[in-house]
Amino acid sequence: MADRALPRDEPDPRLARKFELWDDLPDGYREEAARVSSFQALAEIVGVLPFAEWIDRVPDYARKQMLIAKVQDEVGHGQVTARVAEDLGVSRDRIILDFVEGRTKLLNVFHFGFDTWEEVGPAALLMNSAAIVQFQALDQGTYLPYARALRKIEKEESFHYHHALDHTHQTMTLGTPAQRALVQQAFETWLPRILAYFGPPDTDTYQGNRMYQFGIKVSSNDAMRQEWLAKIIPVFRKLGVHVDPALTHVDEETGKWWFASPDWVAVKKMLREGGPRHEEWRAKIADSLERNALYRDVALMRSAA
Repeated sequence: MADRALPRDEPDPRLARKFELWDDLPDGYREEAARVSSFQALAEIVGVLPFAEWIDRVPDYARKQMLIAKVQDEVGHGQVTARVAEDLGVSRDRIILDFVEGRTKLLNVFHFGFDTWEEVGPAALLMNSAAIVQFQALDQGTYLPYARALRKIEKEESFHYHHALDHTHQTMTLGTPAQRALVQQAFETWLPRILAYFGPPDTDTYQGNRMYQFGIKVSSNDAMRQEWLAKIIPVFRKLGVHVDPALTHVDEETGKWWFASPDWVAVKKMLREGGPRHEEWRAKIADSLERNALYRDVALMRSAA
């Protein structure tokens, strides 16, 4: 479907006015800003779990250091965005409890884990590049505290991107044929997942979305998908990964990227009922809450004193 976003050189009236926390916000604006920041906080926290379980299985010490740094950064991103949500009236406990008790759903990519170390690099490369495209669009939005938080996060996401790039490059240049085949398999598995991560296709009514109307969300799902494909596919080709035209290719007539559409029925079913690792991640977060309840309560009492 053709993208209906405004040309880049044409000012977007939605973005004419930006807001700070203390400003008089339009009706419904606070709720939408709280929703996007709390949703991202949860994604950052749960999103570390597939990586964290590999820390004690990383095959070399340097990679282990980089993976630990990534996990630490992602938890920090959760704290940064949770603080934005807190200022808007959504507590950190609410963010976590809503997930543990089933009131909040995860994005599709967070329902999976990694089966092999060779899968971690290309999967992370796809995920981090997609997150950067998404954040760079959102940081142009109208809620300034959230935009500033995203700009901070983007700097660390760049480190994660280059770590994943180096990891994948190492496997493709120094790995065995079997290891290179695992990279190829990971690319073909995760590409459709990340295409779905950007959200369903644009429709004639997507501009009626309140987050879009308020200018908190700047770019459409299809526009971000196109930008991401244009950036990441050449990277994988340079790494030596084969990109099957049946997965994605540039349409010679339109100049846009064609891609095999994700199975949106299956994606929606997974979001509703949970994917392969969803229940495990939920249980881990619930267990962490229970084990650390005493320390959390003491810290909260001291901060309130």
